[in-house]
Amino acid sequence: MSLLNQFCQSCGLPLSAPEAQGGNEKYCAYCCNSDGNLKSWEETLSGLTEFLDSWQQVGQEEAQKRAKRYLTAKPAWAHKADD
Repeated sequence: MSLLNQFCQSCGLPLSAPEAQGGNEKYCAYCCNSDGNLKSWEETLSGLTEFLDSWQQVGQEEAQKRAKRYLTAKPAWAHKADD
């Protein structure tokens, strides 16, 4: 298994982590819907924004900026970097 395949290509979570189980071979359970398909950009961005704000307590606007910067560095969302 390549290094890329050991991590969620959407959020970077190690696919070996217990909480990641239930996704598919490329994406963790947080980034997949119940059919195993990648969630939309909007859903993924919203979820990470909420998580970052609850963890870092930086406010929604700053959390969303950080979430966008982080997600667009991942293979699944690299095409969103210029949006």
